[in-house]
Amino acid sequence: MNTLIEVIKPAIKLLAVGAIAIVTAGCNKANSEVTHSVVKPVKLVEVPDLLTKQFDTFIATIDATDRAELSFQVAGEIKNINVRMGSVVKRGDVLAELDPTDYQLAFDARLAEYNLARTAFERAALLHDKQLISVDTYDQNETQHKAASAALEQARTDLNYTKIIAPFDGVVSLTFGKEYQVVGANQPVLNLIDNNVLDVVLTVPVSYAETYGLEHIADSSFLVVMDSHKQVSMPAEFKEISTQPDADTNSYTASLIVHRPQQLNLLPGMTGQVKLLNEERGERLNLASTAWVSKQNGEGQLYRFDTKTETLSLVNVELDSNGTIINGLTSGDLIVQAGVENLSPGQQVKIWKREGGI
Repeated sequence: MNTLIEVIKPAIKLLAVGAIAIVTAGCNKANSEVTHSVVKPVKLVEVPDLLTKQFDTFIATIDATDRAELSFQVAGEIKNINVRMGSVVKRGDVLAELDPTDYQLAFDARLAEYNLARTAFERAALLHDKQLISVDTYDQNETQHKAASAALEQARTDLNYTKIIAPFDGVVSLTFGKEYQVVGANQPVLNLIDNNVLDVVLTVPVSYAETYGLEHIADSSFLVVMDSHKQVSMPAEFKEISTQPDADTNSYTASLIVHRPQQLNLLPGMTGQVKLLNEERGERLNLASTAWVSKQNGEGQLYRFDTKTETLSLVNVELDSNGTIINGLTSGDLIVQAGVENLSPGQQVKIWKREGGI
């Protein structure tokens, strides 16, 4: 009997130790589940660089400020066209010529008639002074002299009109005539544009004009960026804007003046973008109402996320009369966008990321 008891006692001890171990493990597991905290995901918005200038962008088209459709003022056969499309010309350059033979002959004839009439008039003047001819004879010679002089000037003008002279520095944009072609007076032969100073035409939506006003557009600063030269920003000056919107596009038409950089070849019809400096959008930040912990009397509180510790801190900001943030945040700050009522300072969170299909 004693022997049996001695055998059973060690077994009972082992069972007791195992039971205690099982209970202890169960308690530890329960405690672990209770003390484990859930890290909440939060949506964040990054504060932009508030010092960077804000621009509104509009589609634009280049047009020539100075343009001329050039033609001969007299009819004739084209002798020479000295330029081609794209030729750069200077003021006073001869661009095209008619065959001047007929006009030269007419000038020579008018010149001979004028010389004869001038000689007759000078003789009549001497005789009139000596009272050797009548007043009527003197008047006739004077009239013939004036008529011959007028005819000579007309012949000289017609002869000069056999040449097309560049009225300003520019570029030949189009040519219509060809050598040996017979053209009439005032028939277009070529187009000349000044591509050093250009118009930039843009359309401004009515909604934009209603928000900021036409005066805002007229008083703004502009930059022009061409689609073909996106690396170059050209300063532009305001020229004019319509006060009546276009019914089809529901927009106002505005134009600017830009001076072409020497390294760029800009021509009418080229497209680009106009960037209008909007100081009303600069140095301000607006957040959704769900981001505010508190907001009143020109002050507010937000939660800022620390990327190193992955915790939240409460930040105080200053507001203007419109409730816009004007102080308290810096570029690059990460601000919680929503769910702030369930958060607390120092709480550890993680950045919410959109999952596929969500």
